[in-house]
Amino acid sequence: MVDTEKATAGDMAMQLEKLGPKEKADAIAANFVRPTPEEERKVIRKLDRRLLPLVFILYSLAVLDRSNLGNARLAGLEDDIDLKGTKYQWLGTIFYISYILFQWVQMGWKQFPAHIWCAAVVMVWGFIATIQAATTNWAGLMTCRFFLAIAEAAFGPGVPLYLSYFYPRESVGFRHGVFISGAAAANAYGGLLAYGITQIRGSIAPWQILFIIEGLPTCVFSIFAFYLLPDGITTAKFLNEREKEVALHFVARNQRLDVGKQQGLRFKEVFEGIRDPKSWIPGLCYFGCNVSYASLPLFVPTIISEMGTWNKAASNGLSAPPYLLCFFYIITVCWLSDHFKMRGPFCALSATIGGVGFIILATATTTAVRYFAIFMAVQIFASVALLLSWTANIHATESKRAGGYVVLATVGQCGPLLGTNIFPPTEKPYFRKGMAISAAFCLLVAVLSGVLSCWLIYENKKMAREGVPEVEEFEDTSIAREEGVHVRHRYIW
Repeated sequence: MVDTEKATAGDMAMQLEKLGPKEKADAIAANFVRPTPEEERKVIRKLDRRLLPLVFILYSLAVLDRSNLGNARLAGLEDDIDLKGTKYQWLGTIFYISYILFQWVQMGWKQFPAHIWCAAVVMVWGFIATIQAATTNWAGLMTCRFFLAIAEAAFGPGVPLYLSYFYPRESVGFRHGVFISGAAAANAYGGLLAYGITQIRGSIAPWQILFIIEGLPTCVFSIFAFYLLPDGITTAKFLNEREKEVALHFVARNQRLDVGKQQGLRFKEVFEGIRDPKSWIPGLCYFGCNVSYASLPLFVPTIISEMGTWNKAASNGLSAPPYLLCFFYIITVCWLSDHFKMRGPFCALSATIGGVGFIILATATTTAVRYFAIFMAVQIFASVALLLSWTANIHATESKRAGGYVVLATVGQCGPLLGTNIFPPTEKPYFRKGMAISAAFCLLVAVLSGVLSCWLIYENKKMAREGVPEVEEFEDTSIAREEGVHVRHRYIW
C-alpha cells in the first residue's frame, strides 16, 4: 500500500508504477481525501494565472507572424518584391501546404517535456518571421513561409492538447477560448500596429520594419516559455503537493490520466483517436471554418481598401475593430459553453452568424453595411475554439486526444488551401464569389455541428440505458491498458 500521507504527488506516482493495476487503484481510492469545490476552484485559478497569459501571448504572436503578410502587402511589399499575378496568393498557399504536411509534429507536446518543446519551436518561428525582412525576391519569401509553417504547426495545434492535461474536461472550453482569442487579439492590434509602423520612414522599407518589429518579441518570449511552462501537474513547481493531488483528481473525472508517464505517446491509443469516426466530423467543421476564416487576415485590409472610402494605411487600422469584437465574443461564448456543458449549439450559432455576415458581404454594395458585415463574418472563429474543446471532450485518454487533434488539424488546415485562393484580384471590389463560398462553408459547419450533437446525445442515452455512470472518477490510463479495459464515458455534446 502506498503511504500518500507522507509521499509527495511525484513520489506517489513513482510508487504507483511499482504496483499492479488493482493494487494501484485500491491505493488511490483508500488514501485520497476528496477536495471541496472551493478547493478545486482555487487550484484552477492558480493554473489559470500561470498558463493562460503565456499561451495567449504566444498564440497571438504566432498569428501575428503568420498573418502580417496582408499588412506588409499594403506597406509596400508588393511593389518591392514582384508579386504579380497569383504570386501573393501562393505565399498564403505554400504556408498552409507546409502547415498541413507537418501537423503530426504537434504530438511533440506529448512526446517531449513541454517547456523544452515549446521554447524551441517558438524561437525557431520567431527567427524565421524576423528574417523575412531580409528577403529580396519571391522565392526567398516562399522559402521563409514554408519553414515558418513547420514551426507554427509544432506549436499552436498542440496547445489545446497540452491544456487538456491540466483542466477538468467541462472547464477546458473557456481555457481554449482564451488561447484561441489570441488570434483575434493579434489581428486587432496587428492592424493598429501595422498602421503605426507604416508611418515610419527609415533606411529600410516599412514592410521590412514591420517583419522585424513583430518578429523579435517572439524570440524573447521563447525564453519565458522555457522557464514558466510546466511539463505536467506532478512537476508544476507553483503547486504544492495537495494542490497537485487535487489537480490530478479533477483532470481524471470522466477521462483517463497518465500518472507517472507525462511524456511518451501510447501509439495504440493515438491510432484509436485517428480511426474514431467522431474525430472526423470536427475535422470537417474545422475545414469549413478555415475556408471562411483563414483567408480573412490576409484579405480583410484589401477588402476594406476596395470599399473605396479609405486609403491603404487607414484600411490597415480599420481591420482591427472587427477582431476586437471577435476577441470578446470568443471569451463569452466559450464561457457559456462550459457553463451549460454544451459545444455543438454554440458552435452552430457562431457559424450561422459568420455565414450571415458573408452573405451580406456577397450581396451588399453600401460601404457602411459591408464594413458592419465584416464584424459578423469574423465570428466564425469562435467555432474553432469550441471545436478544440469538443475534440478533447470526445476522447478520454491523453494519447487518443493527440490522435483526435491530428485529425482535426490535418483535415481542418486543408481549408485555407481553398480559402486563400477565393479572393483573386479579378473579383474586385466585392469579391462576391469568395464571399458566397465562405458563407456556404459557414452554414455547413452549423449543420455538421448539429449532426454531431445529435449523435453524441444518442450515444449518451444508450450508455444511460446500459448503466454507464454519468460521472466516472479517477481512472489511470496505465491501469486500463494493463487490464485491457476500455472504460466508456458520457459525452459533452
